[in-house]
Amino acid sequence: MQHTPRILALLAALATGSATAAGTLAGTTITNTASAEFPDPRDTAMQLSAASNTVSTVVLPTPDFDVTYLSAVTDGGTQTALGTTTVVTANAVPGQVITTSYALLNNGNVTLDIILNADTTGSDSGATVQYYRLNTDGSRGSEITLGSAVTVPADDPATSGTDEGAVRIVQVITLPANPTQINQDSVFGASPEGTVLGTAGADPLVTPGNGYASGTTNQEEGKTVDTDLQFTRVTVYTPSLDNTAGGGATTPVDSVGTPISNPALLPPLTSVTVPTVAAGTSATPDPVVTGSGYVTPGTPTTDPTPGGTPIARISGDEQIAYPQADTNTTADTAVFTNTLSNGGTLDDRVQLFPALADGTADPAYTFDAATGTFTNTATGVTVRFLDPVTGSVIRPSTDPANPTVATYPTLIVPSGTQAVYRTEVTFPDPDDSAAIPSYSVLIGADSLNDADLISNNSTRDTVVPPAAQFGDTTPTLGAVAAPTPVQTVDPSGAATDGSSSVSTDATAAFPMDVVNNGQYNDSYALSGSVTVTDAVTGATTTLPVQYYAADGTTLLPRLNTNPASPDYNTFITPVLAAGSESAFVAAVTIPAGTRAADYTVTQTATGNYSQTSVTDPNDLIRVTPTGNVAVAKFAAKTGVTAGSDPRNGIDNPAGYTATGLTGARTQEDIAYRIIAKNNYNTPVPMFLRDTVPTNTILKSFTVNPLPTRTIYRVGGNTGTWTATAPAAGLPAGTVIDIAPDTDSNNLPDPVAPGSTLTVDFVVTVQ
Repeated sequence: MQHTPRILALLAALATGSATAAGTLAGTTITNTASAEFPDPRDTAMQLSAASNTVSTVVLPTPDFDVTYLSAVTDGGTQTALGTTTVVTANAVPGQVITTSYALLNNGNVTLDIILNADTTGSDSGATVQYYRLNTDGSRGSEITLGSAVTVPADDPATSGTDEGAVRIVQVITLPANPTQINQDSVFGASPEGTVLGTAGADPLVTPGNGYASGTTNQEEGKTVDTDLQFTRVTVYTPSLDNTAGGGATTPVDSVGTPISNPALLPPLTSVTVPTVAAGTSATPDPVVTGSGYVTPGTPTTDPTPGGTPIARISGDEQIAYPQADTNTTADTAVFTNTLSNGGTLDDRVQLFPALADGTADPAYTFDAATGTFTNTATGVTVRFLDPVTGSVIRPSTDPANPTVATYPTLIVPSGTQAVYRTEVTFPDPDDSAAIPSYSVLIGADSLNDADLISNNSTRDTVVPPAAQFGDTTPTLGAVAAPTPVQTVDPSGAATDGSSSVSTDATAAFPMDVVNNGQYNDSYALSGSVTVTDAVTGATTTLPVQYYAADGTTLLPRLNTNPASPDYNTFITPVLAAGSESAFVAAVTIPAGTRAADYTVTQTATGNYSQTSVTDPNDLIRVTPTGNVAVAKFAAKTGVTAGSDPRNGIDNPAGYTATGLTGARTQEDIAYRIIAKNNYNTPVPMFLRDTVPTNTILKSFTVNPLPTRTIYRVGGNTGTWTATAPAAGLPAGTVIDIAPDTDSNNLPDPVAPGSTLTVDFVVTVQ
C-alpha cells in the first residue's frame, strides 16, 4: 500500500490508542434552520428573529479500510510479494511459531465487516496460518476463523483519545515439523488480506448499507486485488555441524552444554603401527620389547574410561579400536571419544543415532529411550552415548519449551562450541577363537533446528576384535583340536628335525596351523612343552617344543636368541593378515632312556599385539618300548672279585664266576646265581627259569633278595603258579620257574626298567 500522511499519522496514533476518523459517521443527520434578523418596527430598539423551516440531511457512508503492520513498518508499495518484503524471520527451526502484529483499520465513516483471509502466494506448503485478536495488554485473544468477518466500527471523531476504527490482530505462522514438508531451502510466509462485501442498494439515499455496491467484493483502499499486501517471510535455519573423531576441541562442552576444563577428558588420537604392519613381515623381532614379535605396539591412545581400549584415527572421521583379548566369553566394550562442533549461528540441540550412509537412522538398531541403548539384535552389538565428565547415559531431550521433540539421545551444543561425547560400543566375545567380524557404527548427528530426522554430519567408530585358532593342520583354512594326533617315537633312535615322519627315530613332529580369525594383522608367539619320565630313575624332565617352518627343516625365529633367556624357546610366526593362516611344524626330540608311555604335548599360540592366547593340549607322543632283558648265570667260587667276570652286560657278584669253576664231588652242592636285568624303558613282567642239571637233584630255589611274596611253578608252562616252594630232591630235568608276586594275584609282577631279578639255585651232585 502507498501510505499517505494521514495513514502514517494513524499508525502513530495506534501506538497511543487513537486514530483519525474519516469524518462524520454515516447516518448522522445534519439539520439546518435559517432565520431572519431584523429590528422591531414598533420598537426599533428591539431586535427580532424569524426562523425558517428546518432542512435535514443524512451523512451518507464513505467506506474505506486497510490492513497494515501494527509496527512502524513502511512498505512503500514494494512488499506486495513474499520475495520483496522486508519483514523477515531468518533461521527459523521446525515447529517454530512466528507472530506478526497487524491492524484492521476502518478509514471510512461506516462500520465495516472486514473478511479476513491469508495470502500465502510464494510460500512452501506445510505451514499453518492463524489470526487472533490482540487484547489491550498485548496477549492473544480469540481466534479469527479464516474467511470470517471482523466488525470494525468507524472511528467517532467525537470521542477524543479513543480509536474505535482499529482492531489489532496477530498473524501466527507455525512451521511444519514433518521432514517431508520442510528443509534448509524452504521459505514460508503469509499476509493478511481483507475484503468487504458490499451491502448498499441501488440508491444509497434509500438503502445506504456500508457504502459499497451490494454484492461486490471490495479490496483494501479500493486497490486492485493483491496489490496491497503485507507479507511476513520466514526462512529456515541451516545447521552447521561437524561430527568428528577424537578430542582436540578448543571450546569443549559436555552433553548439556557446560564448558569442560579438564583436558584429560579430551585425549588426542594418534595412529598406531600395530595393525598396519604388512602381512608376511619376517624381520627379527626386538628381544627387548617383550612379546613384540614382528608387530610394534607403539603408544596408541587409550580412552580414559575404565577398561579403555587402544583407539586410533586411521583416516578422516573414522577411528578404530584395537581391543586385546581376554579370558572370558562375556561381551566386550570399546569406548570412543567424539567431538561435535556447532558452527551455526544458533545454539543447537543435536540427537545422535546409528545411521546409514544416506543419513537416516539405521533400522537394524532398536532404541530403548529408558536406558538410552541402541541394540542390533542381528549382531548382538549395543551402542550408548555417554557424558564425557559424568559417564552417565545421554537420553533424548524432553525440553517442553522446544517445539521439536527429540527421538534419540540429545546433546546441547551452544553456537561456536564443540560438544564432547563418548560412544560405547559393546560387542559379542564368543571365545576369542572362532572367526569374528568387525563392528562398525556410523554415528549420525541430526540438528533439531531442522525438521528432518537425517544426519547433518556423521563419524564412524569401528571395532576390530582379535581372534585366533590354533591346532593341528587341516587341508583347508583352519585348525582342529580333535581327534588326538599321535606321533610314535623310539627314544633309542636318532634325533631329527621337524621333517620327521617315521616312528623309528626319537623325534615327534606335528604339523600345526595358527589362523588369524580376528580383524587386524598380528604375529603369534609359539611355545610348547612335554614332560617325560626317566625309565630308570623316575625323574621327570620338561622338554621344549621346537617350531619349524612348514618344510620342517628351518626353525622359526626365536623371540630371544640368548639360550639363558626364558623366551629362548618361544618362536614367532610371520605377521598374519586377518583371515589368513600360518603353517608350521612342532617338533620334540625324546631322550634315550625315557619310559615307554603316552605323553601329552601342550602348546600355546599368543598374539603379540592382541594377546589372544589359544592352546592345543592334545597332541600325543607315544614312546615305544625299546631295549632287552639280559640274563647271566654264575656259579659260586671262592675268591672271585665282583665284576671281574661279567656276562651279557651283567657283572658277576663277589664269589661267583662264569668260568673256571671248581669241581664238585658226589653229595657236594653246586650254588648258581641267575641274574636277569630289564634293559627296556618300561616295566616287564618277568620270571626266571632253570632246569635241574643232569646228575643232580634240587636242593633249593629262592629269590634273592626275598620279595614280599614269591611264587613258583614246576613243570614249565604246563605247571601252576603257587606260593609253595618246590620240595628239595626234585630230580634232574625238572623245570622250575620263580617270580615275585607282591600283589598276590599268582602272576609274575613287572620288574622296573634298569632293575634286576636274582635267583639262587642250589643242586646236589649225585
